[in-house]
Amino acid sequence: MFIELAKVSDIEDIGGFISKLNKERTSHSGYVGFNVNEIINDINENFIVADDHLSFVIMRNEQNEMIAAFGLDIDEHSAEVWGPYSATINVTELKKLWDVLVQTFFNINTFYFFINKLNLIQQKFLESLGAKNTGEHLILKISKSDLPILHDKFLVPFTLNDREQFAQLHNEAFPNTYYDAQTIVSRRSKHNQLLVLKNENSEIQGYAYFEIDTVFEEASLEYIAISPKFQNQGLGTKLLKEVLQEIFNYENINEIRLCVINNNYRANHVYFKAGFNKENILISYTLKH
Repeated sequence: MFIELAKVSDIEDIGGFISKLNKERTSHSGYVGFNVNEIINDINENFIVADDHLSFVIMRNEQNEMIAAFGLDIDEHSAEVWGPYSATINVTELKKLWDVLVQTFFNINTFYFFINKLNLIQQKFLESLGAKNTGEHLILKISKSDLPILHDKFLVPFTLNDREQFAQLHNEAFPNTYYDAQTIVSRRSKHNQLLVLKNENSEIQGYAYFEIDTVFEEASLEYIAISPKFQNQGLGTKLLKEVLQEIFNYENINEIRLCVINNNYRANHVYFKAGFNKENILISYTLKH
């Protein structure tokens, strides 16, 4: 077996490897699914670094077959980890691959992992590294046909005047999440929208942030929250239904994915009531160097 820093020429090989593993929950890692073209597109957009290399470290066997991979979606000094992806190797071999990764990208000091609850080998590996379990996340899906058409609208686009209120609400609702408030604000675009619900005093009662992938015709409802001050007033259901309608207004978007905290039973009841179905449960880990 040998370990190497992946090259751009390895992208299709990596995409196929991840796609195969993610089809099984016992080897599934990360928010990425198993659509090989989507995986390849994500790698092209987020993992190419200098000198024709990727922020991926891979392991191959004597027959030159890929048997393990780690990737880093880097944001300055932190990174969301893709993987560990492995089919046949043990925790000791994964540790060798991990050591090469962190030595190569030595400027990264915080790593975020998302492992399927049924992926026991990778969970054992992260525990051996001393990574901190930061909770379970439920992945939900809903189809356009499951949602009735709404006629009243209450949501408005986020403005920079909303920055302070939004940051406070987001940090309270999702203290250990992958996108902080500043990241969400910076990611806004025509297809990445942050919408807020306000009262007559311009107080933010709730918000929703979603991203649209027009290439693969997919949508992801990344965050949705109601301020504790305005809960138990039916605003959560109103916010959820309206933001779903906004997403389905995009051409060819017929399905929406949502990530929520698994033990937030009151909120999850609203999602299921709106027509969402459970897809996966991911365990999040954080590792600081």
